[in-house]
Amino acid sequence: MEDFLADEYFIRWVKFPDAATDAFWQQLSADMPDKAPLMREAREVVYALSTPVLEKNDPAREKVWQAVLENIQQPPVHRMQRYRRPLLAAASVLLLLTLGAVWYFTSTVTVRTGYGETREITLPDHSSLILNAHSTASYARSWPVTGKREVSLQGEAFFDVKHTGDTFRVAAGPARVTVLGTAFNVRHREDITAVVLQRGRVRVDVTDGQGQPAFLLPGEGWTYAHRRPPVVVHAVDTLAATAWTRHELLLNATKVKDIINVLKDNYGYTVVLQDSTIGEREIKGRIPMQKEKDLLFVLSRILDIDIQQKNDTLLFTARQ
Repeated sequence: MEDFLADEYFIRWVKFPDAATDAFWQQLSADMPDKAPLMREAREVVYALSTPVLEKNDPAREKVWQAVLENIQQPPVHRMQRYRRPLLAAASVLLLLTLGAVWYFTSTVTVRTGYGETREITLPDHSSLILNAHSTASYARSWPVTGKREVSLQGEAFFDVKHTGDTFRVAAGPARVTVLGTAFNVRHREDITAVVLQRGRVRVDVTDGQGQPAFLLPGEGWTYAHRRPPVVVHAVDTLAATAWTRHELLLNATKVKDIINVLKDNYGYTVVLQDSTIGEREIKGRIPMQKEKDLLFVLSRILDIDIQQKNDTLLFTARQ
């Protein structure tokens, strides 16, 4: 691609095409099909460097740009001295490589999952996370340059962090989870944030100043609801908290109304109960979540109810 970018005839063709130059480069593309992708890529680069980015409804900038266009409608007639062309081409290539490197090392990666979808992600330090349905995780593309290992989370994710000596942080709503090397689950849905530690040790802080920092040990959990003091829960069932990573629900006297929250958060359903007492029933056991239809089928059999679906709404009706 650099060869095309260093070719003045190629650049002039991209900026000021005519019948003769079109015929030459089209014939070259046909004769050398393996070079055609590089030619297209180089052409896009020239376009990108030649095209301004204008804000909408900015007449002053539009006026300036129109004046520039009028001045460059015709190719320049003066010729640059031949010995300067390679230097200019080399400088152009170096500038492109530099801009590309800056973009790569400073850009942010954002991963989103839809309803009913989970994704496993390998982070720049080779730590991993599993992103639950209807969730978003963002992090810097290159951590060695930024010097920070930090992930922003909206939704739910399970983290398995590599111990490198550098601090690893997860920002989830008002909570900041700080670790060195550990495995833990973080859920941030609406105004509730919860952390469950499976392995290692973490510190959890609240950015709005509510309460003191909490230090969790394996098997402990931390929950924070908006405008309420954080609560540290001891002896949390970590298998149940992370069961979603195995595509299942692990229930231990779990109320149906809590399962309804899973249907809303993970699948986008609105659930209507014909009888409010259905929501207070408790379920124990393991329910598969590979497919949402399997989950609904098992619930209807366990609860002895009919589940009717209309678009994104589910109606739970007790059987007569």
